[in-house]
Amino acid sequence: MTTAKVALVATCLASGLVMSARPIARTVSAQTPAFPSRPPVDVTSQQDRDQMMMQLGVRFPDDLPPKATDPNRPTIPLKEKYANEPGRSYLDEAGNTIVRDAFGSWVNYEDAKAGTYTPLQPLRMHDGTVIKTPDQWWKKRRPELMEDVAGTVWGRIPDARLLPKVTWEVTSTTNGGADDVPFVEKRITGVIDTSRYPDVRNVPKIDVALRLPANAKGPVPVIVVFSAPNGLNTNWNFVKAEGWGLATFDPVTLQPDNGAGLSSYLIGLVNQGNWRKPDDWGTLAAYAWGVGRLIDYFESGREIDATRVGLMGHSRWGKATMVAMAYESRIAIGYPSAGGTLGAKQFRRHWGQNLESISTANEYHWMAGNAFKYMGPMKPGAYLPRKIEMLPVDGESLIELTAPRPVFLNGGTTDTWSDAPGTYLAGVAASPVYELLGKKGLVNRDGPVPKPDVAYLEGDLGYRVHTGGHTPAPDWPAFVEFTRKYFTK
Repeated sequence: MTTAKVALVATCLASGLVMSARPIARTVSAQTPAFPSRPPVDVTSQQDRDQMMMQLGVRFPDDLPPKATDPNRPTIPLKEKYANEPGRSYLDEAGNTIVRDAFGSWVNYEDAKAGTYTPLQPLRMHDGTVIKTPDQWWKKRRPELMEDVAGTVWGRIPDARLLPKVTWEVTSTTNGGADDVPFVEKRITGVIDTSRYPDVRNVPKIDVALRLPANAKGPVPVIVVFSAPNGLNTNWNFVKAEGWGLATFDPVTLQPDNGAGLSSYLIGLVNQGNWRKPDDWGTLAAYAWGVGRLIDYFESGREIDATRVGLMGHSRWGKATMVAMAYESRIAIGYPSAGGTLGAKQFRRHWGQNLESISTANEYHWMAGNAFKYMGPMKPGAYLPRKIEMLPVDGESLIELTAPRPVFLNGGTTDTWSDAPGTYLAGVAASPVYELLGKKGLVNRDGPVPKPDVAYLEGDLGYRVHTGGHTPAPDWPAFVEFTRKYFTK
């Protein structure tokens, strides 16, 4: 943390200065639920989350006022988003989703305009040293940043000695292609060794569908998409004319997209069925490990050019794509579509999905438990600023760890929850690292605000915001154009 940031935080805490004068009750329950020493076989996501919060000494306030009378409720007119679930969430006049998280913080699209948070400085060490050369970046700042990223939000991948071996099997091979692009399609399974903990409740596996041009004359580039196998047909249409291959990686067979599975499957296999520790990896980091094993497979054969492997995912899989790019250096290019918080968006912004909104039992498993320490208001009795002011990383940190490899960022004009402007700002914030490493950052030829439906591809960070909502499809052609610069020999 910079000296300026420490001073700001100290001033806020000492004087009671906040970015909003609205008070909020902050008492918490004194009761501590009892948890068994090991997760039961029928453990639920909420039990797992609450056990992690108990480890950290973090609790939700138990006396928040009703939403309808909350003094911190947005002043703009609201309407129920779900008619059959009153009070769950709302829409404002512009159609933005309005929620109150369990810490009492409203995502209301007014607070983002009312106050700002101290910007991070990617080229400054914690001790104040300014990074001026690529050598300093690789040897000093990047390791420090990776430590911050793993230790605070996304979790640490365990030591290699604890991780299982993976054996690959081709379970089927078929031919297809009714048009002029014939292909060979394979179903591939990564069989994971469970000998270190054979009692794991559910055996993980890596499920991949791979489609390659049938007439390729040598190793081809491949775009890997986080998807079930049925995503092969849709996404093949975007890449088939390029002569590239396409693979789908189904992450939920490796680690389910829930908290109940954190003591089972891959994470449970490694931790031998125990509760996670606060800095243990979450599911997003587990998916990154799985992508690395798939690249191992690509490197073992002659059909795929493993130096030209791209990765794409949308929404929660957009988060997974950005985390994998940061953790796995062999991924050549990425398309982390509309990932929002925990992906490429600046989640310090109190706009759309923020860190507190991921405290729900349905989503917390994406991250390390330590992230809970940075949720909620900084000062009891206040509403803003939030503890995230103390967090040394943000969405741009993942992009910086990816540098100098190219990343294509995107969003939709009406997809306010994923926050396309916040994604753009993350790209701008990460650009100095690209420039230090001899590349171009995000180049916007139209000034500080990019135009919708215009692809900005001149730099090594690309960006396009499409007119519309939460979908990757309108931006796929721009991603292909962007990737062509790097995959064409």
